[in-house]
Amino acid sequence: MEDFDILEKALKNLEATEASEEKASNFESLYKNWGKSGSQEERRKQLLENQKGQRKNKIDNFRGILDLVNAVEENKLFKPYKKVPYRPNIYVSGFHKTCLTYSNVLMLSEWMIEKPNDFATNWYVLPCPKGIRLLVVANHGTTKFYTKRGQFKFECNTGLPGGNPYNYYRRNCCVLDCFYNEKNNTVYLIDMLAWNNQPMTDGETEFRQYWMKTQLEDFPDTKTINKKNKVIIKLLPMMPCTTHFLSFLLSTYPQFEDNNPPLDGLLFYHKRAHYVAGETPLVGWLYPYMIPEVLGEDITMHPGYMSEKPDDYVNQAEFIKQFEEKLSKKYRRSTQTNEMEIESNNEMESSGGSQVNGTKEIKNQESFETQDIELDIEEKSDDK
Repeated sequence: MEDFDILEKALKNLEATEASEEKASNFESLYKNWGKSGSQEERRKQLLENQKGQRKNKIDNFRGILDLVNAVEENKLFKPYKKVPYRPNIYVSGFHKTCLTYSNVLMLSEWMIEKPNDFATNWYVLPCPKGIRLLVVANHGTTKFYTKRGQFKFECNTGLPGGNPYNYYRRNCCVLDCFYNEKNNTVYLIDMLAWNNQPMTDGETEFRQYWMKTQLEDFPDTKTINKKNKVIIKLLPMMPCTTHFLSFLLSTYPQFEDNNPPLDGLLFYHKRAHYVAGETPLVGWLYPYMIPEVLGEDITMHPGYMSEKPDDYVNQAEFIKQFEEKLSKKYRRSTQTNEMEIESNNEMESSGGSQVNGTKEIKNQESFETQDIELDIEEKSDDK
């Protein structure tokens, strides 16, 4: 109860000091998110206005992500490719009544195709390692990891609240957004949706980062491999998007010790963005070699980052076009393969009866997992 009071008080303080809206630019989005109306700047402004209108309901809305966790985790027959019969009683921004699994729960970025008007004052940058984007659900004594499409990946004990059966907080719940690098068995935290039974989705980026950093310090088991914790858990640094800090960040190469893992790219978060499901213009993504083109030449960069630019790179617009076309083809191919396998298994079931039921279920799950892995390998910022 004391933690909740602190949380509520901190949120009220953030409201009281909220900055005025920045004027939207007239920049037209020509090549990202075709079909969406308005420029990125205009859509950002509209989203921030909508957030302010929802603040009076924030305490009720906070329960949404925990309702989803309870529904999914308590269903003993839950399979990654099956829908869970769940209908939440309340609506939470980004977590809709049609969201029956953990699919489309993570907040994803758009390509940052322009420098925001308030970039230096209202944005943070976060370096992202190469790895798999996962949703972490620590709940009632175990920790499960899911891909952004809701596919179960693995489970183990962690030192997070609710993440193992040995600590005082074992009955609590914690939901986090991360990258996982299998090579060094490390989870790199980038955001939080709930912490110690306290939903955080309607907290602003600035507050979520502060809360995650300060609270994680109280759980030292997350830093080492031990009985309570089977993966190393680290918090990625987030800093202001001033020329000074960006130059400081990008003058270091490699970004992570011994280049393990390599830097994949940069995520940019608006300070006042709430955590919502799916793509949002309040989170941007760039590869390091795109920095001078989009953010300006005044940012100091180590030559190592520019050397990673593809040989056939022309400009960001052309790169995005080719990337989206390639990703679309990959997705269609994976979907067709999956549909063919399911149709084949249905035919086998019709001819072979109940003996093939187990085989069908295994193949269906393998197909979904293969599709998910292939897409994760290909996807950059759609995964970021």
